[in-house]
Amino acid sequence: MLSVKRALLMSVGERYVLLVMNFISAAFISRILTPQEIGVSVIGMAILAIALSIREFSSSSFLIQRKELSREDIRGAFTVTFILTGSIAAALVAASPFLASFYNEPNLVPYFRVISVCLFVDASFTLITALLRREMRFGKIAAIDIAGAVTNCAATIGLALAGFSYMSFAWAWLIGSGIAAGLAFALCPHFWMFRPSLANWRGMISFGGYNGAIAILFRMFDALPLLLLGRFVSPNAAALFSRTLWIGQIPDKLVIGGAIAVVLPAFSAEARQGRDLKRPYLSALSLITALHWPALLVLSVLAYPTVDIVLGHQWTEVAPLVQIVAIALLFSFSFELNYPVMVAMGAIRDLFIRALIVFPFSGILLSLAIVFGGLQAAAWCLLMTVPFQAYLALSFVRRRLGLSRRDIAAALWKSAVVAFASAVPPLAAIGVSGSGFYLSTMEAIIAGCLALGGWAAGLIITRHPLLNEIIKISPALRRARVSVG
Repeated sequence: MLSVKRALLMSVGERYVLLVMNFISAAFISRILTPQEIGVSVIGMAILAIALSIREFSSSSFLIQRKELSREDIRGAFTVTFILTGSIAAALVAASPFLASFYNEPNLVPYFRVISVCLFVDASFTLITALLRREMRFGKIAAIDIAGAVTNCAATIGLALAGFSYMSFAWAWLIGSGIAAGLAFALCPHFWMFRPSLANWRGMISFGGYNGAIAILFRMFDALPLLLLGRFVSPNAAALFSRTLWIGQIPDKLVIGGAIAVVLPAFSAEARQGRDLKRPYLSALSLITALHWPALLVLSVLAYPTVDIVLGHQWTEVAPLVQIVAIALLFSFSFELNYPVMVAMGAIRDLFIRALIVFPFSGILLSLAIVFGGLQAAAWCLLMTVPFQAYLALSFVRRRLGLSRRDIAAALWKSAVVAFASAVPPLAAIGVSGSGFYLSTMEAIIAGCLALGGWAAGLIITRHPLLNEIIKISPALRRARVSVG
């Protein structure tokens, strides 16, 4: 348990650094480039996300969850990964003229040529980080990821200022991946991985078949609104929706992003030792929602000043969309936990069945909303698709873990109270200000501080489990608790 907590702290620390880099990059780029320019990269990355899902047929999760891992397994995974990467890169370059014509965006051709090279650089160290995760060596992973992120951020801003426009994203990715790959092999010089091998490929394909199919369905659904908006509305609309999702997912990245890197190895280790995953799953839900729900509610209330501070005035259209999306994402609290717990239990087939139901149905609804309603309809549609996905996902997990609805409610009710306590102060501040949601920067900071006070009060009043975890890692709070006792 101590090793898991130490790994969790390292991973969360790493994610905070990455989030800061992401913030800095987005804040500068959103002021340097126009939404139209950023839209080119958004469309390109959406297409790339679908293509990259094919690589999940040689998923690194196979190496993490496998009980006994040999060098042949690792070499086999590396070989299959490179074969798939080569196929994807070749397909992207060959299809780029057609894609450019389809979106009436000729700039996609040079964009995909550079991106295809990035894929090989990324593939060269992806499995190394998977092995480090299996061994819970998150300090080295943090060093690799942070070095790549800092380089990518600096390169993106520098290239944008130098006039590289949408190509800033592609060239910066190549530079950042090169730095990360070099550091990965310096810290973990497993050059024997490059020796081709297809040993034990059946087990890999058996796992990767379902995992790859799930990834394809998920990536297609994830990229669908951006691709449809880019085709039927404009690249500008795709950029606006992309920034909406980015702002809306900040709480996910801030709260869950750091933890999720540790969850799969931790759950897999528990499963290998034959332990029950019900209790740690419920505990994780309770802790995550005590952070995730308050952050989303406060973000919805303070969407206008948040967008203004982070992205600038030219992105004001994003604010009302963020308010809608943040409410929809309240239902996504279990998403990042469901995959690792199901994989740890060997229920990858269940995940595939769930994906086969959820993503096509949600995709049809979203497509109809965009084609007939445009940008606003896409945001409102998430209020239907996200709760539907959450209900079905929890149904599969409940059946596997033997959970009742009462178990889940018992794990979540305190977090709901904490979230309400966090949202009330900023709502009151908006009522007092008289300017509605259009708070000034100073008013927004004061409202945020009040929300933090409400959150702390909610934790204390409900005696939330998160309060005990905070006290454990804070010597000052621990001493205060002892003195009060």
